[in-house]
Amino acid sequence: MKRVEGVLLVTNNSFEGLGKVHTLYLQSSKITLFEVGAFSGLDSLTYIDLSSNFIEKESLPPGLFRPISKLQYLNIASNLFLISKEYPDRVLQDLTHLQTLSMSGINGAVFGNGFKYLTSLNSLNLDPCSINELQNDTFVSFKGLPILNLNFKCRLKKVQPGALAPFQSISSLAIVGSELIRISDLLVVLSSLRDRNMSLIDFSSNYRSRTGADIISSESFSYLGGVCVKEVILRRNQIGIIQGGSISRMKYKNCLQKFDVSQNNIYGDYQTGLEIFKLSALKVLDFSKQEILGPYKKIKNESFNSEDSKYSLSYSVDLPPSLERLNASGLSIKLSPLANVNFKFGSHVVYVDVNWTPFTNCDGVITGLDNLQFFGMSGFNCKILNPKMISSFKNLQELQSRNANLNIGLQHDVSGIFLKGLEKLRIIDFAGNGLENLNPKLFCSQYNSLYSVDLSNNNFDDFPFKITEFKNLSYINLENNKINGFDEKVTNDLDELERRIKGNLKIRLDRNLLQCNCKSLSFIKWLFKTKILLDKGGNYSCGYIDGSKKTTAYALQNIDELTKQCASKFWLITSVCLTLLLIIIIFISSIVYKYRITLQYWYLVIRRRYKIYSKLDEQSDYKYSAFVAYHHDNYRWVCGPLTSFLEGEKKLSLCLHDRDFALGSLIVDNIFEAISQSKKVILIVSKSFLKSTWCEYELDMARMRMFRENKDILIVILVEKFLQRTCQNLFFESGTM
Repeated sequence: MKRVEGVLLVTNNSFEGLGKVHTLYLQSSKITLFEVGAFSGLDSLTYIDLSSNFIEKESLPPGLFRPISKLQYLNIASNLFLISKEYPDRVLQDLTHLQTLSMSGINGAVFGNGFKYLTSLNSLNLDPCSINELQNDTFVSFKGLPILNLNFKCRLKKVQPGALAPFQSISSLAIVGSELIRISDLLVVLSSLRDRNMSLIDFSSNYRSRTGADIISSESFSYLGGVCVKEVILRRNQIGIIQGGSISRMKYKNCLQKFDVSQNNIYGDYQTGLEIFKLSALKVLDFSKQEILGPYKKIKNESFNSEDSKYSLSYSVDLPPSLERLNASGLSIKLSPLANVNFKFGSHVVYVDVNWTPFTNCDGVITGLDNLQFFGMSGFNCKILNPKMISSFKNLQELQSRNANLNIGLQHDVSGIFLKGLEKLRIIDFAGNGLENLNPKLFCSQYNSLYSVDLSNNNFDDFPFKITEFKNLSYINLENNKINGFDEKVTNDLDELERRIKGNLKIRLDRNLLQCNCKSLSFIKWLFKTKILLDKGGNYSCGYIDGSKKTTAYALQNIDELTKQCASKFWLITSVCLTLLLIIIIFISSIVYKYRITLQYWYLVIRRRYKIYSKLDEQSDYKYSAFVAYHHDNYRWVCGPLTSFLEGEKKLSLCLHDRDFALGSLIVDNIFEAISQSKKVILIVSKSFLKSTWCEYELDMARMRMFRENKDILIVILVEKFLQRTCQNLFFESGTM
C-alpha cells in the first residue's frame, strides 16, 4: 500500500507471502484505489471486509477479485458507489464461490447482469440502503440464484407485489428500519412468496410516524398467512389494530412457531386476541410494551370469589396448545387490578414475563400453568397481595418481583403462604421492594432448592433471614440496604453455609451503611478472613469511629489502634455511667429521707386499702372515739383518772396501746390502724413524750391524717406546765392550740 497525492492505493502484491490467510479486515482504512493485482497471493482468502472506505466503481478494476475467486464473504458497504449510482457488478462476476454479499443499496441504481454469475450466493445484505421503492423488476438479475437470506435496511416508501418473485429459494426475509412504510402496505410484497416454506419474516421498525397508528386489515394479514413461515417479527411499527378474523384467514396458521408484535400500540380489536389459540404450532408469543388503553375490556364473566380475592375479574384464556414462552411485559394498562385468570391449554408454558405491567393490585389468583418455570411480576403494585396468587406454580424455578411494594403486601401474609409449596424455586429476585424484614416462614419451602436470592435496594439493617437450613444457597445480593454489619452468630452461620456448599458462596454488600466502630471489630476482621466470595474483595466504604468516611481495608490496617480507642471509650463510658448512677442514688436517697414520714404514711394508706377492711363512715362508723398517744411514764394517769373519766362518765371508747394494740402485728401497723379508726387523737404531751421516737411517730401520723382529711382531729393535753411554750411552737402550724 502507498499514498499517492493524498490517495491511499493498494498496489500489486501488497499481501504477498500471506497465502494461508483466511480473513482480511480492511474496513475504515481510507482506501481509494486498487491495482488489479492487489490481492495476488491470497490464495486461501475466504473473508474480506472493505466497508467504510472511499471506494467508487472505478476504484475496482476488472479482474481485481480473480486471484481470490474462492472468496465466500465480501462486505463493500458504506463506500462511494452512491456517487456514480452504479453497482460494481462486473468486477464481482469472478466471485463464483461467493456466499454472502453485503453492500449499500443505491436509490435509482440497477442491479446489473454481473450479479447473475454469483451462482453460490445465498445471503444478500443491503445496509445501509437508500432505495425508496421495490419494483417488480428491481431484482431480476438475481433470478435463479440460490439466495436463502435477504436482509434489507432501506428507506422504503412503496413496494410492488412481485418485487421478491426472483428469489425462488428464499428462506429468511428481513426488511427492517424503513420507518416510512406502514406494515399494512409492506405485507403486499409477500404475495409473490405465497405457498413458500420460510424460517423468518422480519418487518420490524418500518413505520415510525406521528400521523397515527397502523391498522392491519384481515386482507393485508392474509398475505402473511399465505406463507408457511416459522417466525414472524412485526416489532415497533405503531400497529394499533390487527383486525378481527386475521388469524382465522391465515392459510398456514399451523406453521407459525414464533410471533413477535412487541413495542406497538395494539389496543384492539378484542376478537384477534381470542383467535390466538388457533395458532396451534405457536411456541413463543411476544406482545410486550404495548400502549393498551384502559382496563380490561369486554370481559363478561366478571365474578366474586370470597376465597381467593375480595373482588376481582375472573376469566379463562385459551392459549395456543403448543405455547412455551409468553412475554407480556411493559404493557401500559390503566387502572386494572390483577384478575383471577385460568389459562387453558397451558401445560407446555414454561416462561411468562409480565414484568413492569402496572396492575393496581395483586389480588388475583393465576392457575392453569402447572409446568411454569419462570414468572416475572416486577413493577406490580402488590400493596394488596393474595397469598395464593402463584401457589399453583409447583414447578416454578425463577421468580422476579422487583419494585412491587412487597413490603406492604407481605406484611399481611403472616403464615408465609406466598411461596409455600414452591419447592423447586431456585432463583428469587425481591430487589427494590422497601423490605425491612422478612417473615421467618417465607422461604421454608425453598430450604433444599434455593440457589440465588436478590434482596438489594431494600431497607434491611441486618441479615434478613436465617440461613442455617439452606442446602444449596450460593448467591446472596444485599447491595444498597441499611446494614451496619453482622454479629458473630450471622458470620458463623455464613461460614458454615460456605463449607456446606463447598466454597461457592457469593455475597454482595456494597453501598450499605457499614460502620467501622467498636461494635463491628469482629465483622471487619471477618470480611478479610472469610472464604466467602465478597464483591470488592470485602473492601467497602464505612463510617469510621471518628465520624469520617473510611474503608473496611483501612479499618483492618488500623485494627490495633481502633481496639485501643474502643477500650478507652469503654472505661470512659463505664465511669460516666457509674458516676451518674451514684448521683441518682444519692439524690433519691435524700428525697426519701426528707419525706420518709410522708412516704411511710402513704405506704400504710395503700397497704391498708388492699387489706380486708371496710370503709368507715366519716361521721359515726369509727371504732374508737379517740386514740390516746402517751409515753409509758404517764401510764398511771392515762389508764387511771383519764380513762375512768372518759370511758366511765362520758361513755367514750378509747384506744390505748397498752390495752388495744393487736398482738403479733407490727407497731407501725398498730399505730396506723388505731389513728385511722379513731375519730380523734389525744396527745398526752410530757417531757418523756417529746423525747420518745414512737411518740413522735404517732404525732406525725396524726398530723398527716389531719392534713389529708382537712379536719381538726388533734386534742393536746399538757401534763407539765413548763412544756406549754414548747408545745405551742410545735403545734402552732397545725392550728391545734
